[in-house]
Amino acid sequence: MSFSELLTKEMNDTLRQVGYSKPTPIQEQTLPALLEKRDMIGLAQTGTGKTAAFMIPILENIFPPNKKVQALIMCPTRELAMQTAKVAKELSGHIKGLRTVSVYGGQPASIQIRALRAGAQIVVGTPGRLKDLIKRNVLKLKNVRTVVLDEADEMLDFGFRDDMKEILSCVPESRQTMLFSATMNREVRQIARQFQVEPEQVEVGEKNQPVKTVAQSYMQTNRKSNTVCDLINHSQPRLTLVFCNTKRKVKEVQRELFHKGYATACLHGDMGQRERDTIMNTFRKGKTKVLVATDVAARGIDIEKIDMVINYDVPDKSDYYVHRIGRTGRAGKDGKACTLISPRERGKIKDLERKLHIRIARENGPQGAEPKVV
Repeated sequence: MSFSELLTKEMNDTLRQVGYSKPTPIQEQTLPALLEKRDMIGLAQTGTGKTAAFMIPILENIFPPNKKVQALIMCPTRELAMQTAKVAKELSGHIKGLRTVSVYGGQPASIQIRALRAGAQIVVGTPGRLKDLIKRNVLKLKNVRTVVLDEADEMLDFGFRDDMKEILSCVPESRQTMLFSATMNREVRQIARQFQVEPEQVEVGEKNQPVKTVAQSYMQTNRKSNTVCDLINHSQPRLTLVFCNTKRKVKEVQRELFHKGYATACLHGDMGQRERDTIMNTFRKGKTKVLVATDVAARGIDIEKIDMVINYDVPDKSDYYVHRIGRTGRAGKDGKACTLISPRERGKIKDLERKLHIRIARENGPQGAEPKVV
C-alpha cells in the first residue's frame, strides 16, 4: 500500500516534502480504518511512526474554517506533547488557517490560554493541564470529533486515569477515539471498553520488546566513565543519550564527562521547564553531543539523531530498559545500545534477557582510551 492510494494529492505532496516515502507498518495497517473514522487500538512501541498514523487522518478530516477545537490528543509528557504538535505542523503545511496548540505543565497557563482563545482546531496536551483549562472554561470540547490517547499505558502509569476519564466525559460521544499503547494491560483494556465503540485492533511488533533496529550489547568494566568515552570515540555517534538510575549519579557522570572535554548536559526531575527546554533544544540542534538523564526526565524524547544509548546503570525494571534503548533506532533507522555492568552485575543482564526473551551480546572494547573532545 502507498500513501497515494489513500490520501489527497495535497497530503501526498506534503508527505513527500517532509521525507515520508512509504508507510511504516503501523501506518499501513491503521490508516484505512482511521480514514473511515473507525475507533482504533494501535499496539506499537515509540519510534514506529504512530504519531503520523493518527495525525494524517486527523488532518485529512479537519475543517479549517471552523476555528473551534476538532481534535484532542492526550499525551503523558510535555516532551511528547511538544513533539506531537511539531508533527502536526509539519504535516499540515498545505492546510491554510489550521492552528495547533500544545498545553502542558511547567509553562504559565496564561500563555496557553491566549493561544487557545486565538483559535485552534487541534489541541495536544497532558491530562493535568487539559483538565485545568477545561475547568477554567477556556478549553471547550463540544466540537471535538476525534480524540487520541497516545501512550495510554504511560498515562495510566503516571496516575492520570481519573483525569483522562473526566476529560473524555466532556467530549461528544459521537467522536472517533484512537488509543495507542505499547502494552495492553488490564487498565488499558478498561479504558478502551469504556470509551471506544467496536474498535479495530492492530498490533505491530512484539509487545514490550525492544525495537529490532537497535543493536544491543553489554560491557563489563570497573571504570564506567572511561568506557563511556571509549564507546563514543569508537562509534562517533551524532548524539548520545546516557542513562543513570538517580539524579545524583546523573550530575556526577555529566560533570566527569564535561571535565574530559565532552559537550554534555544533564536532565533530571529537579529542573524547571525553562531550563529543561533550553537543554533539549541545544541537544536537538547538536550543540550538546551527550545528554545524561534519568528515566522519568527522558520520557517522550524523540530525536532521530540519537545514534547511541548507554546505560551507565542497569535499569531497575525491564520496562525501563525497553524505553531507554527505544530512544535510538527511531523510524526504522539503525541504533546502538550498550549497558555497562560491574563484574558483580552479570546476573542483572541475565534477568533482562529472561524477562524480555532477548539476547544481549557481550562486547569487548578498549579500556581507558584517551577521550577526544566532541
